[in-house]
Amino acid sequence: MDEKEELKRRVRELEIELDDAKNLSRARERLLIANVKELNESYDALREKVRDIRERDKKIRDFAEVLTRANRLAALGELAASIAHEIKNPLISIQGFARRLGQGQEAQKADEYAKFIENEAERLSTVLTKLLEFSRITEPKGESLDVNRLVDDTALFLEHHLTRFKKIDLSIEKDETLPAIYGDRVHIQQALVNLVMNGAQAMPEGGPLTVKTGRKDDTYAFIAVTDKGTGIREEDMAKIFDSFFTTKKEGEGTGLGLPLVKKLIEANGGKIEVESQVDAGSTFTLLLPFNPPDTRLPSFI
Repeated sequence: MDEKEELKRRVRELEIELDDAKNLSRARERLLIANVKELNESYDALREKVRDIRERDKKIRDFAEVLTRANRLAALGELAASIAHEIKNPLISIQGFARRLGQGQEAQKADEYAKFIENEAERLSTVLTKLLEFSRITEPKGESLDVNRLVDDTALFLEHHLTRFKKIDLSIEKDETLPAIYGDRVHIQQALVNLVMNGAQAMPEGGPLTVKTGRKDDTYAFIAVTDKGTGIREEDMAKIFDSFFTTKKEGEGTGLGLPLVKKLIEANGGKIEVESQVDAGSTFTLLLPFNPPDTRLPSFI
């Protein structure tokens, strides 16, 4: 084969290769266009789904806001009803005995009625005082506090108050290695007093009442108050921090002590934990931060 024929053959091969390359290029272009179209359709569908998700999210947020507002209003209604119930009974008694006094009863009866009125008025005053304490907690005045000294001071304050209970044996167990905590001394003492008095009331026949300090982790110190009293039923555990909920007999408690403790401790960046067993006793543990927390008061309404 001469050079001319060889050149023609080579040109034909190149033309075939070029056609194949063009065909391949066109196929790739068509595939690319199809892929781009599919991606655009997927993008449009995804964008539509994102828009739909955002709309649903907004509806959910709006519904959650409405639900939260409704729950707050419901809680406020329950609180108002509880207050009305707590105030109504003493007022009825006061009105009844005052009416009898006005009917000119004999002196002995008048003295008895006056005593009833005094007792019911004192009960009413206690309810209102607790309610004001609950609703008017001041902003915490944070400072560095020695937990063990705070417990000792509180125990000294409680010595006289515990004498009105039967044979309460108060003991203190302290971790002497505890670093200082950060919080409001008055708030924490007020919470601790409530827990100790509750523990004493839970043991009508007397018994051991232990206040223990220690460290839970690098974040919290704890003050645990343990009694050997009646304990808390499982079905009541979820309600013990609800305002005006109480398992005590009428006239023996307002149902504001534990909600107040919870509010005081949370206002100082802490937590409260409870362990209880019926007829075996309860342990209420205050967790108090070593470092300054966010001291914004929790919202209850």
